[in-house]
Amino acid sequence: MLLKELLKGIKAEITGDENTEIKNIKINSAQVEKGDCFICLAGSKSNGHDFADEAVAKGAAAVICESEYVNPLVTVAKVKSTRRAYSVTESNFYNNPSESLKIVTVVGTNGKSTTAYLIKELLERNGISCGLIGTMYYEYAGKRISSSLTTPDPAQLHKLFRDMVECGVKYVVMELSAHAIYLEKLYGVKSEISVFTNLSQDHLDFFGNMSDYAACKKSYFCKENTKLAVVNIDDALGLEIAREEKIPVITYGLENPSDAFAINIASHSEGESFVANVTDDILDIHTKLFGTFNVYNLLAALVVAKKLGLSNAQIMQTVSDIPSPEGRFNVVRKDGVTYVVDFAHTPDGLFNLLKEGRNMAQNRVITVFGCGGDRDVSKRPVMGKIASEMSDIVILTSDNPRTESREAIAGDVLAGVNPKGQLYVELDRSKAIGLSMELADKGDVVFIAGKGSENYIDENNIKTPYSDIGEVMSRL
Repeated sequence: MLLKELLKGIKAEITGDENTEIKNIKINSAQVEKGDCFICLAGSKSNGHDFADEAVAKGAAAVICESEYVNPLVTVAKVKSTRRAYSVTESNFYNNPSESLKIVTVVGTNGKSTTAYLIKELLERNGISCGLIGTMYYEYAGKRISSSLTTPDPAQLHKLFRDMVECGVKYVVMELSAHAIYLEKLYGVKSEISVFTNLSQDHLDFFGNMSDYAACKKSYFCKENTKLAVVNIDDALGLEIAREEKIPVITYGLENPSDAFAINIASHSEGESFVANVTDDILDIHTKLFGTFNVYNLLAALVVAKKLGLSNAQIMQTVSDIPSPEGRFNVVRKDGVTYVVDFAHTPDGLFNLLKEGRNMAQNRVITVFGCGGDRDVSKRPVMGKIASEMSDIVILTSDNPRTESREAIAGDVLAGVNPKGQLYVELDRSKAIGLSMELADKGDVVFIAGKGSENYIDENNIKTPYSDIGEVMSRL
């Protein structure tokens, strides 16, 4: 592809030949090959502009940069934002596949994976070819790819889009992380519908404070990025998004007046049931999913499904058949004990999980959890406090220590613990689950939180195969 074709839609000052043939796009100078275009991205640890000469020495045919760069051996395109240029050039490189897709994005701290999964299942089970991109995996046309990031970088993202189009996919539901919004990974891609689930503490290691974290998520909801917002109006930030009316909004909730809401919510041994009013249509919902938080997720999915053309009858029939997504409130029962494996890894997520546990438990609530390393340290004592105050037994363990020590992470969590019941510290996660199962008695609910469907433990830059649900099943 010619450089000028790669730069279509980007305002650039070009020094050299705009007809330079480009083989591929690279953002890592070590990976550059002859004929590639090197894009200089500024990261938290290094700046790509410092590696432009290395990229040219390795054979780069063009360099896209933000600051002045002069090298007679290469064509240079100076742009205002290399982040935006990265997204647009990758889209151009793959012939703009997103233009052939109807894209639904899901934004929020908690509930993104489940909401995206529900929307995808509703469409797929009614004969509409749909792709899914998110934390659990990337899935489309019978393919499943392990996800490395909730929202892939533009190079992988647009390649996925192209492959989806070639496989006949028409719709894509994708989780959009705050990091992805901040880094403008979807710049130039406009979604049909964008869902906002909620905002609670997470990722303050990156954003620094809740104000900046909230502002980042909120910034996505504008006419340049999406045509319609489906917003949880019971959330304070969701209320702000709805009130500002920068784009058309459909609201949902359980507390505040909204366009979609639920009444007569009832919990059963196999899930939840409720009556949903979705923009004045009445739907009788029976689901295999548990918890009030999943009623919110379902309401968002129902709104999106209706906007994408599914009938009430299709929705009601399909919802009843959809199982819980992998690692999201997966329930196993044996000898009167209920075991729940869930991805809850934020204070709000853990609170909602254990709140539901109190409703389920006939006896005690036992909680196994830990906090991830190299992530927001401030949430660790908060989660320790929540777990200890809402559980009868807490077993503190590890959860992807990454480059931190298990003991140091546990120490941060213990600083917030206010034990009302029994407290154990077992930093071997497998042994911690074994301990919880030894302690469990009839009527107890055992929550194993933090990893969900993850199939590894990340420690010292090594990912060791591991599964919470696998540990439970192997011991039953």
